Amino acid sequence: MSGIMTGMDVEELIARHPRVFHTMSAVAWPSVQRHGLLSTQQLVDLFGLDIGERERLLNAPRKQSTVLRASGLPPAVIRDQKPMKFVAEKIDPDSSLAEYLIAINSRVFFWASAERLDRLRQAKEYRTEGQVVLHVDTRALVERYGPRIELCRLNSGAVTQKNHPLRGHRSWVPIADYPYDEYRRRFGRDGALVEVTVLDAVPDILDLIDKIEGVTD
Repeated sequence: MSGIMTGMDVEELIARHPRVFHTMSAVAWPSVQRHGLLSTQQLVDLFGLDIGERERLLNAPRKQSTVLRASGLPPAVIRDQKPMKFVAEKIDPDSSLAEYLIAINSRVFFWASAERLDRLRQAKEYRTEGQVVLHVDTRALVERYGPRIELCRLNSGAVTQKNHPLRGHRSWVPIADYPYDEYRRRFGRDGALVEVTVLDAVPDILDLIDKIEGVTD
């Protein structure tokens, strides 16, 4: 093995992960119908939160989920970050907790596999909560947002064990730079790619959906 890590081809990403998945509280579905999927940072801006609330939601791991409400807007939900239990101890030396939180709060997340989606859905915090799951066509997502898509090998928001890998604001990389083959050799198919993210927002997400679970109307 040469040790040189090569990037991932867009067609390979689409072939290996033809669908990606986003799950949300059912409370947030009307907001997504109106605004699409927004990053936490963009939700905070949309709802015009005061400095204290912005600090609580953006500048430290969130201890609880928050329902955002404002006149004229459907409610939105910013989920807790309880699984970040040991994050402060697992930040890469070339990054910082502040940089990492900025990176997490500035993107929209999709699971790269149904298996990863199911793990989240079975988590005790969400098992009894009404959820909406979007099955998103990867090709359509890449065609519209390719330059803003970044991939991650980790479940970036889960640091529940002290032996979890280091992470930082560079844990997400563009498709062309993502060493998929190397990761697949080292971590197996399920561990080669965990997150597909889009920076800022996917306002037209409804145009990219193949299937919706959990909507009763």
